[in-house]
Amino acid sequence: MYSRFVRTVLPIGVFIFSFLLSTQLGKHFFFPFSYLSGIRIDYLAPTLYLTDILSIFLLVIFLFQHMKDVKKLRLPSKKIALLFFAVLLLLGANYVSALSKPLWVYRFARVLEAVLLFYFFRKNGDKRRVFSSFVLGLFFGTLVQLALSISQLSLRHSLQGLWYFFGERQFSIFTPGIAKARMLGVEFLRPYGTFSHPNSMGGFYLLIYTFILTQKKITNVFLKIALLSFSSILVLVSFSRTAVVVYVLINLIYFFGKNIDCRPCTVSKIFLSLFLLLLVFNIKGDQFSFQKRLTFLDNSIEIIKTHPLTGVGMGSYLIAQNKFPQHYSIFFEQPVHNIFFLIVTELGLPLSALLFGFMYKFLRLLKLKLPFFLPLLCVLITGSIDHYWITLQQNALLLPVIFGILYVQYEKKTL
Repeated sequence: MYSRFVRTVLPIGVFIFSFLLSTQLGKHFFFPFSYLSGIRIDYLAPTLYLTDILSIFLLVIFLFQHMKDVKKLRLPSKKIALLFFAVLLLLGANYVSALSKPLWVYRFARVLEAVLLFYFFRKNGDKRRVFSSFVLGLFFGTLVQLALSISQLSLRHSLQGLWYFFGERQFSIFTPGIAKARMLGVEFLRPYGTFSHPNSMGGFYLLIYTFILTQKKITNVFLKIALLSFSSILVLVSFSRTAVVVYVLINLIYFFGKNIDCRPCTVSKIFLSLFLLLLVFNIKGDQFSFQKRLTFLDNSIEIIKTHPLTGVGMGSYLIAQNKFPQHYSIFFEQPVHNIFFLIVTELGLPLSALLFGFMYKFLRLLKLKLPFFLPLLCVLITGSIDHYWITLQQNALLLPVIFGILYVQYEKKTL
């Protein structure tokens, strides 16, 4: 009776979670540590999102589903136990030295949520009904984001109304600090959808596109083509140069990796890629974008030099960076645009070395075929130029979900 209930409810929960994965409706809690120079910063505000509640719902069902497996757990080997103890010791040191201990607890909870989601989809992501529900939820969610983004692009402002409940923020092309672009002398608003920034939206749908592109399990041709088309448009209208460049790179690697003997196809792919690159680099965005990234990178390096062993604590990067002179408006108070430097800055060198070493060893065990390699490449490149994979809700949840599904497919050799 119970197992039948789980088999019925789980796909429904996954569908709703997947559909709302691109949204950011949530309640922000602003405390004294959430302010820098008297201005409240969203990055420093603990937030409970609707997708967090859905995650907890899925994880609770999963926990009860596998309660019997707890009795089968064995004691870890001495090597694993020592490694676990070392991680706990370094985490403790990171907590003690954290510039904000409440933020450390909040960020640790976020990391734990991501790990549990990865494990959930590693165990369930290859089940036919769960996988179908996930893809179908992505389809409807992408369709909603496409309609909203095109409307924002044409109207040059947010729509609000019902869209507020999907997490759309209120803005117009005249809002200070809003992301804009210019082409042929015409200035336009870069659409946000329900994301915090167009770059975040571009990276989100770039990863979805890459994942769907390589999935053999999607047998519905219409659904696959529609998802690829919708996510492609969202990547392009985000006007994120990084996302578009990686989009072109992913397509070229995938196309030539398939060894398709079709010269006209090859020529058309190359010309289309060149056209997209020419188009995106003729669109003028923030003229200070590159300088800002360099400034944040320099700040990160200086913070690492000051806190090399323990870091500044999870979630405390902006507090540490606030001690540096501000060259731009407060609206540009953001984390370093590189997830690897951000991790080292917050965790310190020893703990980061353990984390990166574990990831390297984990990846070495995998034969990185295209379905696993291309999403990984997508995250590595975009993560080297932006921070949204570990700082923004939608991207930070999508990451463990996608790679959880890919990992279970690798385990079952269905990639």
